[in-house]
Amino acid sequence: MSTPHAYLLDTNHACAFISEQQPLTDHIRQSATDGARFYLCMTVVGELYFAVYASQRQANNMLHLKNLLMRIAVLDFSDSVAEEYGRLQAEQKVKGRSIPSSDAQIAATARVYELVLLSADHHMRQVENLLVETWP
Repeated sequence: MSTPHAYLLDTNHACAFISEQQPLTDHIRQSATDGARFYLCMTVVGELYFAVYASQRQANNMLHLKNLLMRIAVLDFSDSVAEEYGRLQAEQKVKGRSIPSSDAQIAATARVYELVLLSADHHMRQVENLLVETWP
């Protein structure tokens, strides 16, 4: 039997999970039952709060977000993540590529904590030493 993975949800996967989109929600729940661990990072939490405040259904969406935050661990933007962010952005600059700062922070968090990043963003696949999966 293989060791269960640990995953960092990007904003797109976190939003889909909050809104209970299928088959993603069932996939996450089954993986958690099988021992996988799931995390958010502070950058994603900030983006989720932005989505709530920019929505037409703020009260309902805030309730869903607060419910998620009670059930999933949130990783801080630590000194080591900040350093990795700088390294990652420099790597992308040398290659003539760029990714949004918030996505670079998310990718840096995944690299520091050695997590598989669940993301639908194609530019995340350009980041070296980052395992990325997209779940439907």
